[in-house]
Amino acid sequence: MRSKCYTPEGIAVTPGRIAGLVTEFARFGALPGGGVSRLCASAADGDARNRLTELLRQAGAEIRIDAVGNQFGLFRLKADSTEPAGMMGSHLDSQPRGGRVDGTMGVMAALEVAERLMEAKRKGHRFQRDFCVVNWTNEEGARFRPSLMGSGVFAGHYKEETILAVRDDNGITLADALSDIGYKGIDAAPPMPAFYLELHAEQGARLERSERQIGLVTGNWGAAKFDVAFHGEQAHTGPTPMAERRDALLAASRTVVALRELADTKPHKLHTSVGRLLVSPNSSNVVPDRVDLSAEVRSPDDDILVQAEKALQKVIEEAAAISHTTVSFASRSLRLARPLPGDFVDLLEDCSRAIGIPAMRLDTISGHDALSLIGLCPTALVFVPSVGGIAHNEAEFTRPDDMDAGATLMLEAAFRLCSEADFSLHSEKRGEVA
Repeated sequence: MRSKCYTPEGIAVTPGRIAGLVTEFARFGALPGGGVSRLCASAADGDARNRLTELLRQAGAEIRIDAVGNQFGLFRLKADSTEPAGMMGSHLDSQPRGGRVDGTMGVMAALEVAERLMEAKRKGHRFQRDFCVVNWTNEEGARFRPSLMGSGVFAGHYKEETILAVRDDNGITLADALSDIGYKGIDAAPPMPAFYLELHAEQGARLERSERQIGLVTGNWGAAKFDVAFHGEQAHTGPTPMAERRDALLAASRTVVALRELADTKPHKLHTSVGRLLVSPNSSNVVPDRVDLSAEVRSPDDDILVQAEKALQKVIEEAAAISHTTVSFASRSLRLARPLPGDFVDLLEDCSRAIGIPAMRLDTISGHDALSLIGLCPTALVFVPSVGGIAHNEAEFTRPDDMDAGATLMLEAAFRLCSEADFSLHSEKRGEVA
């Protein structure tokens, strides 16, 4: 049975607009293979942020940039509103050879939804709260680690000064990088929103296999991440006896292999990876004296995750001992598996029925900014299909009509939530940790 549609007649997502904006933004950090390299606080990121600022202002937004570079566009839907605004967004930063869809689609969808809300306001629709578009800083964790930095500071998971002091592999702090592109802001961030919506490509193939356009995320896999450095001794690879070598790369290699073997102990329940290695001095005739690496374990089961985190620690220590190196931990983080608010998922499912696009429920293995806000406000993460399940790859692609379907769902949800002063998710539930 189809539910009532709250979006007024004549107000609709502009067909193909989001896909067009995604293509436009792909020129910022464009790569020959069609993807982008738009690392956090790079020149390309600055150019993309500047273009977003132009679009937000043209649409009637008030712009705020906080100290860690989170970019907010506040749309005044109700004069003198005392209610917290609703919020929707994602991120513009990318992986070094990333796709054009990841993150960008969610920001462009938020902009499109905001413009349609403003159009309805001009036509006389009465809203009870404002709406805010957000571009979060450093979701990817590619240049600066950890990931989810901007949303994490906003949510209170990280201290602002700690995050600003984080350095990239060239020793540049986030504070300096943001200053260089003009996005180390001085504005106060908006208050915690009344609700947060995020639209994202699935980065998997479950929706495509099920021939569905919309996925409602019910929970996330947990993740434990370590930034590790093995310290050995530089030596000549020819005359130095094997038994006397303190080879940092040997320690890193053992870690890579052991982590892969660890994943095999829990098929479909544990994912592991070493995705980053920095070898010093990185010469063919020199025993490496230092290797920095980023290692992670992910699981939907907290017990498995915690045990895997302990196993990872042991793997690293044993690799150091066998290779006669020492080890230091630059950073470590733990994000437990948590459900998203069930009543908010129910509301989004009702919205999907209202617009006539059936949704399926699924979890997320990837991390997203929405996860930072779980337990602080009603939070929804919505997926649309990734063709072939391809992600973090220049070839990633989401069809324009699927983007439009996801944005249509978000528009319906935003109309309901911004039109009701006291929507169905009551305030006493907002403080619960989901």
